Amino acid sequence: MADALVFTPKHQQDCQKNYADFIAFAKNELTLFADHEFESSDGIQRGWNCDKWSWVPSSGKKLTIVFGNSINSFEYIPFKQPFADFAKAYVRYEQSLNHKDSTCWALSLMWIYKALEENATQNDRSDVDIMHLNNTVINRVEEQIKSSELSTGYKHNIGLSLEKVLKFIKNKRFKLDLQEWSNPFPRPSDPTIKFDKDSRKQEEDKCPSDYQMLQVADAFHQAKTPRQQYFSSLCVMLMCQPSRSVELNGLTVNSLQKSDKGRWYLMWHPAKGGDPVRKWIPKLMEDVVQQAFKRLVDISAPARAAAKFAHENPDVFLVHEECITSADFSQDQMLTYNQFAKAMGLKVGEQSNGSQESWAYPNVKWLHKLINKLNCVSDWKKDLLKGRVLSQDNEILTRITYKSTGISIKFPSYRDLRTVVDQKYKTKHFPNFGHTKVWDCITLVRENEFHSEFAVKPFSWLMVRKTPLGDALGSAREGTVSIFDELSITDEDGSPLSITTHQPRHWLNTKLKLAGEEDWLIAKWSGRADIEQNKAYDGRTETQKLRLTKRIGQVTKGEGVMTVAKTNQLLEPYTSDAPPPAIVLHDLGLPVSLKSLGVDRTGVAQFTGLGFCVHNYADSPCVKNGDCAVCSDHVCMKGLPHTLDELKRLEKLYEEQLADAKLKAEKQVFGADRWVTASGFRLSKIRTIITMMEDPHSPDGTPIRIPHELDPSPVKRSLNIDEQSVIPIWDLTALALSDLEE
Repeated sequence: MADALVFTPKHQQDCQKNYADFIAFAKNELTLFADHEFESSDGIQRGWNCDKWSWVPSSGKKLTIVFGNSINSFEYIPFKQPFADFAKAYVRYEQSLNHKDSTCWALSLMWIYKALEENATQNDRSDVDIMHLNNTVINRVEEQIKSSELSTGYKHNIGLSLEKVLKFIKNKRFKLDLQEWSNPFPRPSDPTIKFDKDSRKQEEDKCPSDYQMLQVADAFHQAKTPRQQYFSSLCVMLMCQPSRSVELNGLTVNSLQKSDKGRWYLMWHPAKGGDPVRKWIPKLMEDVVQQAFKRLVDISAPARAAAKFAHENPDVFLVHEECITSADFSQDQMLTYNQFAKAMGLKVGEQSNGSQESWAYPNVKWLHKLINKLNCVSDWKKDLLKGRVLSQDNEILTRITYKSTGISIKFPSYRDLRTVVDQKYKTKHFPNFGHTKVWDCITLVRENEFHSEFAVKPFSWLMVRKTPLGDALGSAREGTVSIFDELSITDEDGSPLSITTHQPRHWLNTKLKLAGEEDWLIAKWSGRADIEQNKAYDGRTETQKLRLTKRIGQVTKGEGVMTVAKTNQLLEPYTSDAPPPAIVLHDLGLPVSLKSLGVDRTGVAQFTGLGFCVHNYADSPCVKNGDCAVCSDHVCMKGLPHTLDELKRLEKLYEEQLADAKLKAEKQVFGADRWVTASGFRLSKIRTIITMMEDPHSPDGTPIRIPHELDPSPVKRSLNIDEQSVIPIWDLTALALSDLEE
């Protein structure tokens, strides 16, 4: 019987080739993570073969992508092939093309794998392949995400990731038969704009009470131990200025400065994109901040010295005051256990069973890994020690008689330990931290600096991290003791006091909002690049918000009430040297100054409905008897609502009056000729203003007033001032009548 042949369409062959070429390109041409190593239960994995890829972003918190299904925090089941290759190729390609300081964009890989694995089982396939992805599998992924107990926000992020992966597969022409899929999982609603009870409580709980913040201040006052002084000083820094805990690491020995006018300030580097900010310290807190700053400088001194030594002395281990070697001890000479333990802050002396501590007992992975490397073995205890006794002087002795076996094992020297120090404490950008040197950072501490059980490691340096700071402030982690517990400080109801590292920021922002401070200033002081982020830190209650929101004027465009926050936003571009124009002041319902209308005199203009009266009442009372429309001391403004319409209504009215006066003048009614002159003159003024208002070259806000030439002054006439010297070539009556004839 002849073999059955199955026809494969060309487009499928092309897709398979595209897919294979992509995997080969990512595996062989791209180099990201090629030098990465991961110690798994099966041994050391390197580069492409790693089940985990890790990197450290600018925030300093290590990120890891696991190519497997996680069982718990420590265990996982690796992806099967060929899906594992696709996942690694996708991650390497995307991260090489556009480095990301998050792992959210790869969240969907695990969910796609689960659905493909389930589909493979149903179809009796052993492999899990992305080329088996179809619409049924996609629908299954969506169903699994929807039925999970994950939060709304997490589901939304997975959906975004899945949408991106599916588009990538179609755009690269691996699969052409996939449906158009868009993320069906909505973004979580913003509790700041919701009015239900739970949302209101959630927002109000973000802001600590005044009592809690006063207790934090009390902890600073009572602090005795270095741990209490260090963490309470960090709290002072967070309380005096609205900053994030990660921004504490940017404080240096030069951050606290005094201006020429005697004001104290701190220089901060915002963590979310804002420019370096000079944050002024409130007058009431200047002494406290100076004291806290000095504490941090003193406590961080040993760690800063260690970091500076590491930079200035490459390949040399810092022989510190705890070391027990002689002054002429060589950096390359093998250490005894006690010498090593003193240098690295490990235990010496007897164990609980009476035996002496030695190389064989510490359960320190890096140490055993280093000894294995020095002796070129995979497990020095099994391969070299073989159950025998190791003396304090690094000799291997027989088990019963404790006689020397003559076997020599290489143990670390100071220079070997230096490589360990570099691997553990030298970050990617060492010696820099942002725009400064690591040894200038006053939050730097040594490892185990405040640990209750382990000895401090003298040759080490670490930035302040969120977890230790959270523990010190009363996090819910089991087994932790806060500085408040140590000082017997409780909450108002007697319960253990606990605040988060972000709550002082909420508290300060809320206080600023309650004080009516401008939004742009709050954003700048808080180091925000976007003013819209302020609302997430507004911890006012609904009652407080309603009390502080008030009407200060009606907007010219649109409807509604102008609030304080909106006003501040509109006034943000202006200063005392460059004040806002009159039309902006009018729109905000604020007093309109004479100077904003072009009148060089101190004072405020009176709004007439059509414009503003700028008459100087110190010279004389109003001589026009409120006839503002045709007065040269009246300023109209282009762009004011209804002004132009009202002027055109006056124009029609004066046209009717002039026509009536001319008709009666023709009938020789007594005095009608005077009405012709007066009405014509008034009409010419109104038309002059309308013409200037409709000038397309004049922008909104342009002040418009009747030229003095068109406004004979009764005062000047009473003083016998020859007005012909002012307008020698104008016959005003003739001008008005000629204008009408045209």
